[in-house]
Amino acid sequence: MTTTPTPRIVVALDGPASSGKSSVGAAAAARLGLRFVDTGIFYRALTALALREGVAPDDGVALAPMAARVALGDDGSGVLSRVLLDGRDATDELRSDAVDAAVSTVARIPEVRAALLQRQRDLTAGGGIIVAGRDIGTVVLPDAGLKLFLDASVEERANRRIAQRGLDPQGEEAALVREQLGARDAQDRGREVAPLVAAADAVHVNSDGIGFDATVDQVVAAVTKAESSSVPAPESASAKAERSPRPERAERAEKPDRSDATGDEPGAKRNRKLEIAMRMDNHRTWLTTGFSFLCRCFARAVCSVQFEGLDNLPKDGPAIIAINHISSLDALVAGAWINEHIGDRRMHWLGKRSLFDIPVFGWMIAYGGVHPVDRGNADVEAYRLASRLLKAGFVLIVYPEGTRSPDGALQEAKDGVAMLAMGTGAPIVPVGVNDADLVWRKGRALPSPFPRRKVTVRFGKPFTVAEVLPKDVDRKSAKGLATRAIMGRIAALLDPRHRGIYADDAAAQDTPTA
Repeated sequence: MTTTPTPRIVVALDGPASSGKSSVGAAAAARLGLRFVDTGIFYRALTALALREGVAPDDGVALAPMAARVALGDDGSGVLSRVLLDGRDATDELRSDAVDAAVSTVARIPEVRAALLQRQRDLTAGGGIIVAGRDIGTVVLPDAGLKLFLDASVEERANRRIAQRGLDPQGEEAALVREQLGARDAQDRGREVAPLVAAADAVHVNSDGIGFDATVDQVVAAVTKAESSSVPAPESASAKAERSPRPERAERAEKPDRSDATGDEPGAKRNRKLEIAMRMDNHRTWLTTGFSFLCRCFARAVCSVQFEGLDNLPKDGPAIIAINHISSLDALVAGAWINEHIGDRRMHWLGKRSLFDIPVFGWMIAYGGVHPVDRGNADVEAYRLASRLLKAGFVLIVYPEGTRSPDGALQEAKDGVAMLAMGTGAPIVPVGVNDADLVWRKGRALPSPFPRRKVTVRFGKPFTVAEVLPKDVDRKSAKGLATRAIMGRIAALLDPRHRGIYADDAAAQDTPTA
């Protein structure tokens, strides 16, 4: 009888700069007989290609398609460190000063990270690999068999770099190394796109005060333990005899296990909820219809709701519904009525992944059109999910500002909505919510129904980015101009106190709900 070998493990290895991910990961992979790749090589390769062709390192629209021209090769020892650009070896170009200076800019661009995401995942086909980076366990491989976070204090990492360069530990250059490394940590952890954060289920390996070999030993031990625990125990002869081929048993055996070792919220159940939430379903269900009804009842109980321009909502085709965000009431007021004016379709939203762990509520949103994104890496995941939804012809509700305004006035918007509109061609419906913050202020657990206030929601005319951008605009300027055009149309639907930094843009608009 031929047996199928158990696939080797896929390991996600994250950590800050100079934590030793590449050297430790490669050494551990060699001892374990696994392949190894540091995903930073993709970004260096794309940066080298951009420099070769004169493409600006912040031009995401031009850079994203170029990712398909980058390929990796094995160096002969299982390490994927050879770089091919358009089929030609370009490995030596990756360590130039010019690439060093520009690669961090390239790596921050959502379109680039989205374009490279599947390329990185494809490397794990067949298993047996350690993949190193800064968002591997949280974004690239959230279902990896083992997640490791290799860390050390800033002082420890700086001292290693100082020793590698042969610098005087007390000299000015050493002080500069420490300062730059601290600044790099702050940048990596605080950036909007794919910030450095350990996955919730990652195994932490701290190398403070221990040598290289001891650190490799810890990684090897963690991988060995994970692989051994994932191998099923041999089935005994009596168990085989007991196992019956009766149809009802066979049917039960095919059903996935819905429990985990802890006995708490089953991991399989959570994955099932996420699987449901990721479905590209465009039909309203009894749940979304019922929830919308309850939201309308709640909204009417705490305020008087008035709508203008509801007929501007499209009855078919994709649409980006862009709303200002001043209160927790925004989603209830706008969403509950939008759902009733877009035909038999349902709305789609993006929500942080942890919401799906909340009992009952997690089940409701999984069936209600909310799609999960990782909170610490929401820009990359949101961009990918939103693009798929719009290209499939669905309706997506977004808040261009990203978070609620503390004072009710428009804040500076992110470029994400403009990028989606430019990339998909979907029309945008601007929506202005007025005075919801007076009913439910930011920071309050519940709304204040007294005194009873009126909340006015205005829907503007749909438009596309192509209609508002100059024909000769360069790609670098297009995102900013498109963002201002979107926010200007939202501002025109708002009372003056809400317009904030987009007041001048609002003044330039036509009557938007006509």
